[in-house]
Amino acid sequence: MSFHILHLTTSNISLYCEKGFLFCRFEDGHENKLPIDDLRAIIVATHQVTFTNSCLARLLENNIVILHCNDKYKPTGWSAGLDRVVRTKAFYNQIKQDEDLYNKLWKKLLRAKINNQSANLDNIGCQNHNLEKLINKPLANEANIAKQYWNKYFEILDVAITREHKNAETFENACLNYGYAVISTLIYRSVLIHGLCPNLGIHHKEKYDSIPLIYDLVEPFRAVIDFYLYKFIKNDDIEHNHKEWCRYLADCMQSYRLKYKGKNFKIIDYVDLYIETLTRAFIQLNADELITPNIQEMICQRDRV
Repeated sequence: MSFHILHLTTSNISLYCEKGFLFCRFEDGHENKLPIDDLRAIIVATHQVTFTNSCLARLLENNIVILHCNDKYKPTGWSAGLDRVVRTKAFYNQIKQDEDLYNKLWKKLLRAKINNQSANLDNIGCQNHNLEKLINKPLANEANIAKQYWNKYFEILDVAITREHKNAETFENACLNYGYAVISTLIYRSVLIHGLCPNLGIHHKEKYDSIPLIYDLVEPFRAVIDFYLYKFIKNDDIEHNHKEWCRYLADCMQSYRLKYKGKNFKIIDYVDLYIETLTRAFIQLNADELITPNIQEMICQRDRV
């Protein structure tokens, strides 16, 4: 089975479900369809998209998470089904919040994030960074590493900007935030499917109306999105606007692969493996069970054909 993330970038469309398919009806009357069982997530990256209530219910019953964006392509929220699965032991150990386990898990996530940032700078041609040295210091300063990373990254992109996390005004930052939201959507879906609680973080603190576990788990994947944006910006054959970035990102999510046990997995499938191993880590109280993405091993399957 080939799983998909459906990116909706055309306005004035309506969606409905029938006979196991999701139908997309366009303004001119023609339709496209996709098997519901093949969908993992839907990204609504445009305006004036209509769902029938029965369609929305069917999608959520199938554990499909829907990411909603406003007319500026800024992600504004999720639609997700009610939690219907609980892995009792994993859930119990997550609630228990074993300090030793959490420290080891966060150390592993943080190191994977910084290793991938270092690898990304190498991959995009930055020869004079020292992230490797900073990573290996006994007390790595995450804020200092982040500052140096973004300085080098935006220098390579040839833009004089700084990192904007919320309400980004610059094109590059808005694209990054959108990409991170797409990865977060996949992680959110998988966390719910595997019976974990997204409201209990490993490092990020719990507060009202937040999902700190998702914020923790997206960290090692951020450099993946950074790499995609670099490739997008440096491709002169593509018009550099938000709509084209959505399309380009959708293509990257299908064509790039991450390795696990000698096999290559789409990003979308690797996320499920990632969360499954986190669940095992909670069940066995063993941080070594958790796998993390390594972008040094990431390949573009399309380039290998």
